[in-house]
Amino acid sequence: MKNNTSRLGEIITIIKKYHLTKEPSPKNIRMALEELGPTFVKMGQILSSRDDLLPKEYCDELQKLKHSVKPMPYEKVEEILKKEYDCEPREIFLEINQTPVGSASIAQVHKAKLKTGEIVAVKVRRENIEELMERDAKLLKKVISILRLNKIFGDIIDLTEVIDEMYDRAKEEMNFTTERKHIEEFHDNNQELVYLKPLKVYAKYSTNNILVMEYIDGYNIAEKEELKKAGYDLEEIAEKLAHNYLKQAIDDGFYHADPHTDNIKIIDGKIAYLDFGMMGRLSKHNRKLLENCIVAIVQNDINEIAHILTLLDTSNSRPDYMQLKNDIKKVLDKNKTTAISNIDIKEFVKEMFILLRRNEITLPREITMLIRGIVVLEGTLEKISPKINLIEVLEKKANPKEALLNKEKLGEFAISSMKSGANLLLIPNEALTTLKGINSGELRFNIELTDSKHQIDRIERIVHLVIISALDVAFIIGTSQMIVKTGDDLPFIFYLYMFGAIICTIWLLYKLIISKFKRL
Repeated sequence: MKNNTSRLGEIITIIKKYHLTKEPSPKNIRMALEELGPTFVKMGQILSSRDDLLPKEYCDELQKLKHSVKPMPYEKVEEILKKEYDCEPREIFLEINQTPVGSASIAQVHKAKLKTGEIVAVKVRRENIEELMERDAKLLKKVISILRLNKIFGDIIDLTEVIDEMYDRAKEEMNFTTERKHIEEFHDNNQELVYLKPLKVYAKYSTNNILVMEYIDGYNIAEKEELKKAGYDLEEIAEKLAHNYLKQAIDDGFYHADPHTDNIKIIDGKIAYLDFGMMGRLSKHNRKLLENCIVAIVQNDINEIAHILTLLDTSNSRPDYMQLKNDIKKVLDKNKTTAISNIDIKEFVKEMFILLRRNEITLPREITMLIRGIVVLEGTLEKISPKINLIEVLEKKANPKEALLNKEKLGEFAISSMKSGANLLLIPNEALTTLKGINSGELRFNIELTDSKHQIDRIERIVHLVIISALDVAFIIGTSQMIVKTGDDLPFIFYLYMFGAIICTIWLLYKLIISKFKRL
């Protein structure tokens, strides 16, 4: 491994070679990332699915990085296997294909056969990849500062934020023990679904650097023509995939965070997910808020959306509630006359993220991961069956009663009646919105005062009167309780309470009389 100074110089040289400080074109960025190695390829792969941050031409170009990672030599793979198992690989595997079936920035996968005869996929982590990525992430932050890259890309993306996200995601994917547990949990959650094939993992042969799983052959979900020839109904596949993904998120609270086409296969009439390095987890509380937010978006309930966003906000900032509502209205108005099935989910999500940044609202990472997963899945659905719209499925999932109404196609009169009935609840609903605003700190009161010094002095006097009145009441109640409990044998503190009550009462009467004379 190169030392830090040498690597830093190499990074700067490659950045200048591809003119990224002057001409950061999509192609130049992609070629630079390829040459810089696994850390940078991983960063590009993450960015390729960030339609909310990058223009489409950048995302499309970075998509090419998914298939451009140079594989490790097979000799190195054997060396890693031998080190992990503390024995020759042939003692565990009857055979291992020397050509990998897949090569990524963190690991590569080889098809193999166990001594028991089972065909498996062996995922092998690249040597020293954790140390390499940690070093490159730190050096890249220095390069951003030295070359002032954030000034160049600042209008498009925060590079430092991307590096932190990339490294956090990479750390999760590099731990194969965690991925094994993910596969097992996913299996338990979905084993009863007849149309889904949960992946089997061989814990006996798996370590932190080696993961042995059932080998899934079948068709890639993007191979439309092959699937049609095999007799598959693409619309049925897309619909089941959409429903299952929302089941993972909303029902299980445990979902695949990267459902792109390379990670989904069709085998024996079933959907099979691959690569469980990146999984998301939603708390029950956030699942409920998310459901409510979806219903509020469908119903164009701006107050409820704003309220939920402020509840989800993890930053310390206090957004301007009126501005937030106005921004939400602008986003919703763009799709007001558009049918749910025709809404462009990528564009909608992009506008929502802009809205959040403008109002300095930070959603929990588990929510943003799910939103990005939904965007990726929507792209997958578009490729296999554009008729299936994830927003429509999502709306029905979160609001089954509304979906039932749509299916039964109730007449205009019934719908109108329901709306009229809802209008009767307008006043209490507005009152509830106000209470929610006060409870979450969203509601502000703007009071215009004339002769402000006089008004402030008056407010202070009122506050003092309230405090003295509260003390007076406390003293009176205290003396009353003592009389009830002790009878004739009164303790010394009784007289102190009595004295306090008399003083407070006299003071209050004096203030009231003085105030009365001043108004005359």
